Amino acid sequence: MDNRSLKTKSIVEAGLISALIVVLALINVYVPGFSIFGTFLLPIPVTVLYLRHNFKVSLSAVLVSGILVGLTYDPIRGLTSAVVFGLTGLTLGYCIKKDMKAGITIILLSAASALGTVIDYTVYLNFIDKRGLMGFITAGLKMLNESMDSAIKIYKNFGITAEQIKPLQDTMKLFTPEFVMHLIPSFLIIGGLVSAFLSYKITSMILKKFRFNMKEMRPFTEIYLNSRIGVVLVTLLLLGIVLSKYKISGYEYIVTTSQVLLQIALILDGISLLTFFLRRKFNISKAVVVFIIIFTVLQQPFSVIYMYAGLADIIMDFRKLDPLRRGKLE
Repeated sequence: MDNRSLKTKSIVEAGLISALIVVLALINVYVPGFSIFGTFLLPIPVTVLYLRHNFKVSLSAVLVSGILVGLTYDPIRGLTSAVVFGLTGLTLGYCIKKDMKAGITIILLSAASALGTVIDYTVYLNFIDKRGLMGFITAGLKMLNESMDSAIKIYKNFGITAEQIKPLQDTMKLFTPEFVMHLIPSFLIIGGLVSAFLSYKITSMILKKFRFNMKEMRPFTEIYLNSRIGVVLVTLLLLGIVLSKYKISGYEYIVTTSQVLLQIALILDGISLLTFFLRRKFNISKAVVVFIIIFTVLQQPFSVIYMYAGLADIIMDFRKLDPLRRGKLE
């Protein structure tokens, strides 16, 4: 009798969650601007259902909601949206139920997010847009160049000289379709990590209301580039450079991806190091620290300084955070 009652309860909850997902998905489609929030809200009902029941029940809710969205809006978009929020919601539910560390959860979430993005764009470019990836990028760059040309004309009307505009024009020349293609892997990784971080924070805030416990994330002042990860990125960069000498196909992706990831990781480490000293050593308020970071990180000289500070932190481990440097295992 108890098993029948539990089964009935799971079916009812799966139906309610499916209805909630469909409502959120349709709002996401028809309400301008809601998609920014919908991306992070849609996986949460799936996660809650996973925590309350199991994988099969939550997966069934994802499938049913995907079918309903497909019937009420568009079959292809219904399928892809179900894949995207389903992957994220199921992954997060699994990680929370297994009581995984926040860092491991974010890594798995970023992988799920990146995979969902690849599937979403693959379906969109082949069945809806039908221009293919290169055609999509070329059209996007054309629109960007047209916008920049209009902006440059406005700058000239305001009296800005050609010499001042030239650096902007030189930067725009770098963005060819081939160059953007080489950036895609790094965009996927960075986008996946950012999406995973935001999903974790938002879901954590909401799940506290339902009395579900999630592991606390490491404070920003304790973020650092693990020496092993640093070695892997440097090794990949050197491998790409060696492959480029022999003109082996695909080296551009390895060089560009490892270079972008290494630079961003070092800058992030440097910003975290600065925040640590400003907050912990000099007791500067959080608002002032945030203002300093926002003001400096967008300035080229300061971003280089942050990068070198991050490199120095990997070597010296100023905050004594890296367990490998302390002779301990992760």
